[in-house]
Amino acid sequence: MYTVGLDKLDSLILYFQQSAEEDRQTSLSQEESNLRFLRERRQGGKIEKTSGPVACRGKVLPFSSETKEIIFGSLLGDGKLEMAPRSKNARFGFIQAEDKRDYFISVLNSLSSISSGKYREYSYIDKRTNKTSKSLNFWSKALPMLNEFYSKFYNGKVKIVPSDLSLLTPLALARLCEQDGSRGSTKGLYLCTDGFTHADVERLTQYLIDRYNIKCSIHKAGKNYRIYILVKSVEKIKNIILPYMHPSMTYKLGI
Repeated sequence: MYTVGLDKLDSLILYFQQSAEEDRQTSLSQEESNLRFLRERRQGGKIEKTSGPVACRGKVLPFSSETKEIIFGSLLGDGKLEMAPRSKNARFGFIQAEDKRDYFISVLNSLSSISSGKYREYSYIDKRTNKTSKSLNFWSKALPMLNEFYSKFYNGKVKIVPSDLSLLTPLALARLCEQDGSRGSTKGLYLCTDGFTHADVERLTQYLIDRYNIKCSIHKAGKNYRIYILVKSVEKIKNIILPYMHPSMTYKLGI
């Protein structure tokens, strides 16, 4: 007969207890995702059913329109995509300074169905100030559905403004303004699109004019280009995006 020492028996019991707890947490996570899949959202006096990208038995259902808009707006802002070595699928990454923690967590939570919900904190020396700063970042799962965004937003490894901007909805525009918005000294609103070429910024500017009738122009900042939304249009963009903005970011609209 095979016998197990008490110390080994205790280890085995602990192992199975931990495994059971992990299975329970996975089950709860899937149940929460399924609830999100069936949830109803009241918007503009109407009931809108949303179907989020739900993990179900290892499969991920198509992205909801809300998830697509959040990713789209964030890719125009601080978000990025990466095709890791040996990976066939892209993953979404997001980073914010530690003092933007509340906003960072809100973005992480809004994309919980495509990420693990975990994030990292790290410190670095800011070359501009020679002081230690702290940042937060997370990565989503590598998913086939993110490849479509990668093909639109990247030319090689360089991020660009896509030619099709139809996903720049009020929700997506709110994410762009939260991440790249900066209130000007004249009370106008800058979108710090420094990482894009003049042609990219021009295309984005024209879309804002055509779709939202926002009066804006392009200003040069060193070697970069930024979109300047005129003071007379700040109230208009405020009415468009304020319902979708995180409270910690409304200061960029002068609120």
